[in-house]
Amino acid sequence: MVARSVRAVAVAFIVGLASLGTSTLAQVQFPTSLPADVLFNATTLQRIDLRLNSLDWEKLKQNFQTNDFYPADLVFNGETTYNVGIRSRGLGSRSATKPGIRVDINRYTDDQKFLGMSALVLDNLTQDPSTIHETIAMKLFAKIGVPAPREVHVRLYVNNQYAGLYVAVEEINKQFLARVYGSIGEDIQNDGGLFEFNYTDIWKFSYLGSDLDPYKTRFSRKTEENKPDQDSFGPIETIVRLANDLPAAQYLSVLGERLDFPAFMKYVAAQNYVAENDGFLGYAGMNNFYLYRLENTLKHQFIAWDEDNAFAFPDFSVTNRHDENVLMTKAMQVQELRDAYYNGLKAAMNAATEPTGSDQLAWLESEIRRQTDLVNDAIRDDPNKPYTFDEFQNARVAMLIFSQQRPGFVSQGLSAAGYSTSRVRP
Repeated sequence: MVARSVRAVAVAFIVGLASLGTSTLAQVQFPTSLPADVLFNATTLQRIDLRLNSLDWEKLKQNFQTNDFYPADLVFNGETTYNVGIRSRGLGSRSATKPGIRVDINRYTDDQKFLGMSALVLDNLTQDPSTIHETIAMKLFAKIGVPAPREVHVRLYVNNQYAGLYVAVEEINKQFLARVYGSIGEDIQNDGGLFEFNYTDIWKFSYLGSDLDPYKTRFSRKTEENKPDQDSFGPIETIVRLANDLPAAQYLSVLGERLDFPAFMKYVAAQNYVAENDGFLGYAGMNNFYLYRLENTLKHQFIAWDEDNAFAFPDFSVTNRHDENVLMTKAMQVQELRDAYYNGLKAAMNAATEPTGSDQLAWLESEIRRQTDLVNDAIRDDPNKPYTFDEFQNARVAMLIFSQQRPGFVSQGLSAAGYSTSRVRP
């Protein structure tokens, strides 16, 4: 059940359109909730309330390593979405005192939406004393056209008790796909093959064989649930096989039919600029991404996810681990793809250093200052944070140093590789 005022918005919308005629009505999707932009307004520190049986909340914390769901009501901006499902979430970030939370809006009520969304992630920020790694990285990615979820800081209250500072994260699902990819022709691009990567072991794109089980283990299917495994996972096996078998000279002509190489190179370059140590070229192999096969095509793109290990250090090599991953090693041997990587790196640097505001600070430094100022009191008052307020302030300083030193180091890397450091459009 959605809030009464949300239903009133929909009714008013329909009444207002009544005079426009049936042909116009047939072309309009009536709103069923407030727009998600209201939540993802990063200029405001938002508040979200969860109301549930106190015993269920204690069970969720005690059993934080399980995925058991509990019923709750979700309150935001004066509106209540009733009977949602919540559970503990995360890998290394799971916590008994400050659990990460997945909110499944339609767990108990079919087709229920919250601000047009069917699910929401509440990141508990237990692995990031700065609290801004993810929010900054995803915002920078979006600036240069890398598919990334929207994120915003929120104060979370559980049964009117302050549970701490969290980040509300847009889930990667069909609503995300429709927002990011829009329409191709007459069809909304939201029904292709979407897969979440599951970290199981150190894997660097080596061929895993023709049996589909190793791919099913590593890639969780989020759409196409009713398709045969060969139709869903077969194309992934083919990409991995071709990446290993093909000489680099055939990457564009053959593998390029199945992998959006320009988008891939920009994605990896963006991760490198923010010194992501646990991403596609992670310290322990590939990690933290979604793979999307565009609807009615064989072409795949990578979607950013979970960037809390970004901003490792300012002198993060611009070719960090390129020689360890099969796909990246061969791609960098192709001049066109090498150009795409370094141009993506330059685009990220340009976006990060773009003068902004009345003081004309570089965008990245300005955003770090703005976001840490915004959450300062909330993190100070957080009763469940696993780090001290002094550690938060030190992490803020480290982020500012990164923003000031990273451009110079990347510029040196670009010059050493023979690329201009002059500004280009993101």
